[in-house]
Amino acid sequence: MRRRILLLFIASSLILTSGCSEKKPGPKTEKVVPVSVYQVSEKERQNISRYIGTVQPEKTVNLSFKIGGRISSVKVKKGDSVKKGQVLAALDDTDLIYAENLAKSQLEMALAQYEKASNGATAEDIEQARLNVIKAEDAYNYALDRLSEAKELYQKGTATKQAYEQAELEVKIREADLKLAREVQAQVEKGARYEEIKALYAQVESATTEYNYRKAQLEEATLKSPINGIVLEVMCEAGEMAGAGYPVIVLCDNSRIVNVGVPEKELKNITLKTEVTVEKDDNTFESKIKRISDVPDATTGLYNIEIVCNGLDEPFGASVTVHFSLGTENGIYIPISAILNDGLDFVFTVSQDRAVRKNITIEEVYNFEAKVTGLDNGDLLIVSGISRLSAGDRIAVKEVDYGTNN
Repeated sequence: MRRRILLLFIASSLILTSGCSEKKPGPKTEKVVPVSVYQVSEKERQNISRYIGTVQPEKTVNLSFKIGGRISSVKVKKGDSVKKGQVLAALDDTDLIYAENLAKSQLEMALAQYEKASNGATAEDIEQARLNVIKAEDAYNYALDRLSEAKELYQKGTATKQAYEQAELEVKIREADLKLAREVQAQVEKGARYEEIKALYAQVESATTEYNYRKAQLEEATLKSPINGIVLEVMCEAGEMAGAGYPVIVLCDNSRIVNVGVPEKELKNITLKTEVTVEKDDNTFESKIKRISDVPDATTGLYNIEIVCNGLDEPFGASVTVHFSLGTENGIYIPISAILNDGLDFVFTVSQDRAVRKNITIEEVYNFEAKVTGLDNGDLLIVSGISRLSAGDRIAVKEVDYGTNN
């Protein structure tokens, strides 16, 4: 019995001794994060809208032949510089030369007939009239052969309807010339009256018109540059058929213009008098708005603005930054580096030595600053040490920027 009591006493003593020897935990030390802050204040700044523009030629010219035909040569390629009046391409002019020579002969014949009728016919005049009839018959027969060939090719699908109709017209013209030559021959043989002389004069005028038309057609078979510029596109090759009025070469002049697209909501703030500058590689160019489109682009929905720049010499297609000065506006601007995001944009401010989270909305970005809403004048915005912060952390302000230089 005594032994049991002794053991209980010893155990109790050990428990009491162990309990007395445990140390009580001391107070926990709270982390303090040193930060720098910026005092938020609303400021007035220039309202600048920035867009990306593209350098384009100020003037573009689509060149085409006024008459159709087969292209015999193309003398330029894309990117070539050309001078005004330089030959760019040419059509096969074999038939055109023949038509001009024939028209010239018809004019000479009409003039001769008119002069002979006015002066009275001689034996030589009568013989010449006979020869003119022979020439007209030859021309008519040639036109008939060409019509037959054109008809056959058209039926086979290797000639255009335009070529076939042109051949038909040529036959009608040559038939009329033959009829005229025969009438003149008859008039020469029997002598001309006043009415006949007057009619022959009309024939001279008609033949002159025909000759000028054929001569112009021959000239139009050669495509020349109307400007000093650069070849943007060549859309034809030698041997191809070119339709009348179908573009074959595109030229542009050497002057530059910047095209920039802006949305409808911004367009209402921009006029021809709006101040604008163009920037490229830290170079700024004085600029002026030339034209504002009234119709949006069918693809982008943006309204195109053409801008003329002094001294801009960037290659066509180069991108530039366009700055539109839209007056002044008030707002709160903060460093972009102070903004965090976890699905929402937010910042940390100071309240009673604690970091407080405030959600913000970014309205616009200007270089390294952002215009925001969600902050109030006088807020102390934490701008350094934010990577180590959580909402509610105790902070120690080591530096305050009052924004006097901003």
